[in-house]
Amino acid sequence: MSIMQAVLQSPHFVVFNQVCKYPRVNCGYGKGDEPARFIFTRRGSFAIRVGSKTYMARPGQAILLGKHIEYSVSHPDMCGCDCCTDIWIDDAMLDALGAANSSASASREFAHDLQFQKTHVEMLLCMQHNGGDKLEAEEVLLGMLDHLLQIHAPARQKRKSAGTARQVERVEEAIIGHAGENLGIDELAKLAGCSPFHLCRIFRQGTGQSLRQFRLQQRLGTALGRLGEGEEDLAALACDVGFSSHSHMTDAFKQALGKSPREMREELRQSDLRRLKARLCA
Repeated sequence: MSIMQAVLQSPHFVVFNQVCKYPRVNCGYGKGDEPARFIFTRRGSFAIRVGSKTYMARPGQAILLGKHIEYSVSHPDMCGCDCCTDIWIDDAMLDALGAANSSASASREFAHDLQFQKTHVEMLLCMQHNGGDKLEAEEVLLGMLDHLLQIHAPARQKRKSAGTARQVERVEEAIIGHAGENLGIDELAKLAGCSPFHLCRIFRQGTGQSLRQFRLQQRLGTALGRLGEGEEDLAALACDVGFSSHSHMTDAFKQALGKSPREMREELRQSDLRRLKARLCA
């Protein structure tokens, strides 16, 4: 079941809150008649297939799909719940951001950290609950997207063979699709069809993270999204996303974001567009 709710409609942007959960119906394709869009995942994950390439939409990695792109969507966890913020952007704003691309390969992945994940969750909450004027919302959107693009501006994309890319994708899908489990390195290497040593090397080259870092980021990113939704049962949340206990999740939150899950939930409840804009412009 796919639910799509518009939370902002302005001259340059349309922002949707999308929720897709079991049973999966009509949430799996684009016909090529849509504008360019940025996709930020708050919870769960899904694979977007564009031609012969697969992009993983997950916490910690945003996706830019170019204008008039045909794509299909699949879900590593068919029985789970995937939530994302889908930002449709017009040509003028895309060009202003320096992200316009006339080539056939106009889709990209943008890795980001947990602080940026928090900013994205705050932005959505502001638009859902606080309203405010559209100009201020557009300024926040532009600041957030510009920050993301600037992080990646100096970096040159590394070329990977199709075989290596698919090995990394299999492991990503396995970690994401079994979030509540601690799949061992031998099991992951078997899925990739290589030795544990080779997996560690190609995974870090392909994602910029170790296997442990990647798994932790997925757990924390998904937990952040659920805290933004007002999750009350923190012990159940810890178990659902794969932490061994509430205290284990609390330690991970404090180390990564400087706050406990309870403190983070309260901060997200107080989200405000003006404060968010000031932080992005600082």
